[in-house]
Amino acid sequence: MKVVRIAAWIGACLSAVPGCGRTPSKGASGSDAAAAGDAAQYAEVSPSDVGGFVDVDVATVDANDSADEVSLDTASTGPSLLGAALVAAPTGQGFGLNVVLRAGDPRGLRAHVRKTGMSTWMELGQPSMPAFDVAEWSVSGLDAGQMYEYEVFVAAAPGSNASRILASGTAVTKRPAGASFTFDLLTDSHIPACDSVAEGLEICGDDYLSADEATLLDVSADIRKDQPDFVIHLGDILDFHRFGFNEPPPDSRWSRLAYLNYRRLMVDTLSIAAHFPTIGNWDGESGCNSPDEIQRSSSQRMLYIPGPKPGDYPEGGSPNEDYYAFTWGDALFVVLNVMTYTPTCHLLSGDPGSPDDWTLGAAQRAWLESTLAGATAKWRFTFIHHTVGGNAGDGSNSAYGRGGGRAAHVGEQGVIHEMLRKYGAQVFFYGHDHVFTDMVVDGIHYTLPGSAGAPWKFDSSITGYSQYWPDSGHGRVTITPTQVVVDFVAVGGSLLSSYSLN
Repeated sequence: MKVVRIAAWIGACLSAVPGCGRTPSKGASGSDAAAAGDAAQYAEVSPSDVGGFVDVDVATVDANDSADEVSLDTASTGPSLLGAALVAAPTGQGFGLNVVLRAGDPRGLRAHVRKTGMSTWMELGQPSMPAFDVAEWSVSGLDAGQMYEYEVFVAAAPGSNASRILASGTAVTKRPAGASFTFDLLTDSHIPACDSVAEGLEICGDDYLSADEATLLDVSADIRKDQPDFVIHLGDILDFHRFGFNEPPPDSRWSRLAYLNYRRLMVDTLSIAAHFPTIGNWDGESGCNSPDEIQRSSSQRMLYIPGPKPGDYPEGGSPNEDYYAFTWGDALFVVLNVMTYTPTCHLLSGDPGSPDDWTLGAAQRAWLESTLAGATAKWRFTFIHHTVGGNAGDGSNSAYGRGGGRAAHVGEQGVIHEMLRKYGAQVFFYGHDHVFTDMVVDGIHYTLPGSAGAPWKFDSSITGYSQYWPDSGHGRVTITPTQVVVDFVAVGGSLLSSYSLN
């Protein structure tokens, strides 16, 4: 018998198996034997094939090996995590807690939570396991507007009082009206996947960082210093240039690896600030792709950087967690998806499309208007990867959605802009153009908070902007009962520019 000693449930994610990381489909067995049977159809298993979740040396598996000739062994090491815990979708009563295992079985993990300053922990019990390497808890019964501490740990062995803590952090529950708080913005990290030791992922090799990765590490460190309640990523979290220009990855294994790389590079920031994602053109979910191609990436996003589900907040959103809204303190936050609901291709060359082709789709557009019309919060913000139209430095880049406020009256963005005016929204936050800039159109700020890793810095010939800062960095927004302050923060913490709303 050949023994493949890898983390529990890993057989379902070997080699280029479509759906890597997802829970097996209806009718599939979740047993170790069945997972090993999936493995046996491949001639060889390597650390790169399984994304590095390897306990010890991985043996060769012959295509003729039967399921009972291949077994999974996790007894030699205990559970360990990749990166920090991720706090997701905090509400007034709780929050989600998500961890990714580098090795071991999610069933061996436990977690507890307590209000900061208290001594008694509330035990959360066994996690749910949406994927072979993911453990999640849904925390409830908390008080609004409070900071909570949590720990994820391996339960003590029988006869021992010692548990092994794997992760710890803090989470803030929904702030009430009138509370002051800070949130941060980052965009265009463009983090790639890797399939070999030479290509950057910690689980593929600890000694290599690309320029993109080093920048995200620095931005993440700067965000931690701000101590924000949460961060919103404005899209192009990932990068799949290796497959072509805006081409989707060939299978979901690549999306999984890229999201794991992103989580590693965010380090402890995800453990102390809740994370909200936005879909960008490089994240594999363009409406120009087929439903299957979109699902390769959306399935992994919902596993590894989960967003709000439609029932988490009264404002609702998409079942795919790709657009949603929530209220926090005196502010409404509306996160939009311009990518998945636009069916036409926009590829800069060959098939550039048109600036007028972009759309949110009828359902999302109607939801947006309903959400804005029903808002009672003083401050109202929207977040999107780029405008629902374009007006940049040339025709191709305009069709590609560049230009920010210059496109306020182009195509469907004109409809959105009138909604923002009608319902009193103050800021339209976006990414895509890799610089810091702000433009006020009809009293609405079109604000772009730089980039958090993209090496391509676009000048005015491409974007059309007359004033901008090409630095990498992040945005910091501080809200009080009387004022909003938006800061442009370069890598290292220096303040590039600032504006306020009263």
